[in-house]
Amino acid sequence: MPVARAIVMRCLPCLILLGAVGGIVAGWAQGQAAAADLLSPPAAGGRVRACTAQGPGFFFIPGTDTCLRIGGYLWGEGYYNTYSAFPPNYDKTYSIATGALIIDTRTDTEYGVVRSYFETRYQWRTSDPWSDGPNTPTGKQSAQLDLRDIYVQFAGFTVGHTQSFFDFYGNANVFGTDAATIGDDTRLNLIAYTYELSRSLSTTLALEDAADRQSGILARGPSLFGPGDYQAGVGAPDVVANLKSQASWGNLQLSGALHQVSATTLDTPLATVNGGWGYALQAGAMFNLPAFGEGDTLYLQAAYAKGATSYLGLQDPSGAYDPPDAFLGAFGEVHKVSGWSATASFLHNWNERWSSALFGGYAAYDFNNTGVQASYGASGGTNLNVGGYLAFTPVKQFTIALQYDYNSNAATNYRLTPFSPAQSSVGAQQVLLFISRDF
Repeated sequence: MPVARAIVMRCLPCLILLGAVGGIVAGWAQGQAAAADLLSPPAAGGRVRACTAQGPGFFFIPGTDTCLRIGGYLWGEGYYNTYSAFPPNYDKTYSIATGALIIDTRTDTEYGVVRSYFETRYQWRTSDPWSDGPNTPTGKQSAQLDLRDIYVQFAGFTVGHTQSFFDFYGNANVFGTDAATIGDDTRLNLIAYTYELSRSLSTTLALEDAADRQSGILARGPSLFGPGDYQAGVGAPDVVANLKSQASWGNLQLSGALHQVSATTLDTPLATVNGGWGYALQAGAMFNLPAFGEGDTLYLQAAYAKGATSYLGLQDPSGAYDPPDAFLGAFGEVHKVSGWSATASFLHNWNERWSSALFGGYAAYDFNNTGVQASYGASGGTNLNVGGYLAFTPVKQFTIALQYDYNSNAATNYRLTPFSPAQSSVGAQQVLLFISRDF
């Protein structure tokens, strides 16, 4: 018996392989009709039914009135970048692998559709952007989890984590995790109410967590008080509103935001100075251009901000040219920074398989104080960003793209001081090989 058992155990992998081959042969012998039965959708009376009222891909969860759609995407990204302000040992090439999961549920009720939406990205990156590795300078690890959208919608309300209702363009025609163009593209926690004025016109009022909108407040005289951020913390959420029109020709949106500006005083750290409220205004339009090609679009967007610089959507990988919301004087006076930005993007579909896009933006900001200029070596700054891509889609929901973009930052009226950027201007180039599969 031990000998026989040993023979059986040694041949067990062979038996499993033979069984698998036999199963495959038997399945093939059943013919094309059986294969067609396996691939056909369940019958209408089966356990899983399509939920056509909510759109393609939705099905009823068995035993409930809730419709569910599960989807996602996989990305492979290879980057090459250069930045004139960074040390030569920083990574010029790195890669990112991304797997995303989307869960969308909807239930019809007497008060309308209750929707819950969840989108998360699981990423492995070999370096942070413009750095010497994934652990510097931001302390991130190679494996990262990005909770992109988590929200519930009911009776006009949206509650959770999602795109700011101030945003319009939001990098619509830009590929990749790290690539971006000028213009606000922010996801944060919020509560909002949207009212449908008509079938094509709606308005939204939102309270959005200001933690992701803090550009900081710096001392006007850093030689006496240091260059640290004297922000007192979040005292109130940002108030955001928009008016949006949708028509056959495209979309139009007007946005506004109020942002609280406050700081800890320089001489009495326990006291807080209320700098009032900053604000931002934005207008954006998207035009459908079927005369150029099916699915072609043109985006135009412009924004102005004072005391709320995060809404300008500046791109500064070096971090040396990021303007704060305001500067704080020794006697508690607050000097707000103002600025504007403009963005344009054109997407053209050459045919069913080939497409391309051109995008770019320009921004300028002003410190609005001569004392600040003497300390920080500039009266303000400018930001320029241009780029484009060529994409090939050999089969549906599978895309291969090559993208290039250039970004520059410059200090206005620059002079070297202990607290100024090391250079009057810097430039960056980035090349991205992007491969994606949606499902």
